[in-house]
Amino acid sequence: MKKLAVIALTILFIHTLSAQDITARTYIEKTVVASKLGTAIGYIFPCNVEVGGFYQKNAEFMNGHEITKRFYEKEFAGMYLNLPLKHYRKINFDLNIRTGAVNGKNFAITPSLLGSYRPVKAIKMGVGLGTRMFRPTLQAALSIRLSKLH
Repeated sequence: MKKLAVIALTILFIHTLSAQDITARTYIEKTVVASKLGTAIGYIFPCNVEVGGFYQKNAEFMNGHEITKRFYEKEFAGMYLNLPLKHYRKINFDLNIRTGAVNGKNFAITPSLLGSYRPVKAIKMGVGLGTRMFRPTLQAALSIRLSKLH
């Protein structure tokens, strides 16, 4: 009986998620200090504004050298906002603003310009140019729009 209840709740949860306009994104960001891996989950409103949360941390396997700076970003978590600049059918340009806690201590706001290409309705590939501590960052991302999977 317990297994049946868990299966029913899982199916209900998946159905509820697919009825919403939820997006899941994984990305890699190259900063001056090191590379970062991140995950974000958000909600897309009908006006193409996206709001959500993110978490990113150092990608140790990609950094060939040991970081010797006293303070550097090990993890960054918080909220993000994507504002549409120009949207076409398959190509989009957005302003992305992330704000949150760095290493659980310091507060940061990081703006980026993101461009993306959507080969199918559910999948979007993107690149971006941003700034962190007044230095440029590069970003590559892969997004899945959960409501467009069926």
